[in-house]
Amino acid sequence: MPQKFLFLTLFLIYYTVQSFASQILLIGSDSREQGKRGNADVIMVITVKENEIKLTSILRDTYVYIKGYGNGKLNATYRLGGKDLLLSTINANFKTNLSQTIITDFRNTADVIDKFGGVNLHIDKGIHQYVNRYIDEQASLKGISLLPLTRTGNIKMTGDQALAYARVRVAGTMYDDQSRVERQKDVTKAVLNFAIQHKTQAARYFYDLWSLIDTDISFSVFWDICKTFLNKHKIPKSQVFPNYQAYTNERIPNVGLVLKLKDFRKVSVELNSMIN
Repeated sequence: MPQKFLFLTLFLIYYTVQSFASQILLIGSDSREQGKRGNADVIMVITVKENEIKLTSILRDTYVYIKGYGNGKLNATYRLGGKDLLLSTINANFKTNLSQTIITDFRNTADVIDKFGGVNLHIDKGIHQYVNRYIDEQASLKGISLLPLTRTGNIKMTGDQALAYARVRVAGTMYDDQSRVERQKDVTKAVLNFAIQHKTQAARYFYDLWSLIDTDISFSVFWDICKTFLNKHKIPKSQVFPNYQAYTNERIPNVGLVLKLKDFRKVSVELNSMIN
């Protein structure tokens, strides 16, 4: 469940920090139970350069070789072996050299979005019913009542509503996995726009953000990054890997529906170009 927009927020925050590693992997886990790892439903590389920042989302159902487990979906590697296995799997399959990470899970995302005042999003009639199903699921997990969406169009959404919106994935429709990545971006951009327009309020939530992530980045560097980001006025460039022309949708026994890459050498070159 790609509901880690806040995570994205965290990346975006890495705005022009040149003393840092050039690439950082953001991992959003779908863990719902304390102490248990879930799949990585947000897998994103943030690239920091002198004059630009790029966010590259890697589709979670990409079919890869996982050392010690055989072929499987990329998002399963985090559940199976944590950040180290996810990093090594991406590096081994695509000849990248990723080493630093930010990790968070979806249980905290809604609260942070609420702290930022919610988000304004456009909800079309087709997705409305699916969003409400996810809201019901989240209410059940939390053991509380949550407000459903009662209309479509432009809506000011609560954290739980926005989280549900970004989680929706319905195979065979316009609400598939790739479109879900775009919805994650919509939520992330809405949160970032709020932060840029309300700098003082956003700065107050810095400690809340820090407490929600697991990272190998130091506290002082993270704070410097937050301050740098809040002084900027542009949202980073975002892109998705792999391109829809680079894979076929196939159903693999005991694995499910996957994105099967046509040419690993070609896509490896493409990913390295995207994140460098």
